[in-house]
Amino acid sequence: MDQFSENPSPGGWGWLKRIFEFAGVLAFIVMFVSTLLGVIARYFGLGGFEWSFEVAGIAFIWIIFIGLINAEVRGENVAFEAFKHSAPPGLRAAFNAIANLALLTMGLAFVISGWAVWQRSWKVPTSVLRMPTGVITATILILGVAAVCIALYRLSHRVRPLPEKPQEGSLR
Repeated sequence: MDQFSENPSPGGWGWLKRIFEFAGVLAFIVMFVSTLLGVIARYFGLGGFEWSFEVAGIAFIWIIFIGLINAEVRGENVAFEAFKHSAPPGLRAAFNAIANLALLTMGLAFVISGWAVWQRSWKVPTSVLRMPTGVITATILILGVAAVCIALYRLSHRVRPLPEKPQEGSLR
């Protein structure tokens, strides 16, 4: 097993990481199979598979949002990593704090806007399968909550209390 196939999860989040990875793989399988069914149905002129492209679209949205969560849990923000790694160590801590505050802000924005959309339209049916659009809107809420949790965890572990001075006669 190489270092690229198994990155350790921060803070013992291995089980949570596995859940999101499994959900991402499941969404990919659903998207792949439904797209394949739609292509085959069109090629052979079969009716009744119109739903396949709607399912593929919904699965694609889930893949995108779950992928964002997986990348953030692993600390693999591609746009920011190269810039951060090229900085001196003292500046890296500042970049980490800025990135975590940005993640917190983004997560809160997703939660607030996702909740507003959810309240207004979660029951509106999709065009083909007539499923509630809450199936799609839930991705925004899950991403927002996950981003807030990741950011708060990282920020709380960056700010540690100063160690106390040992008292006279203590074993420290």
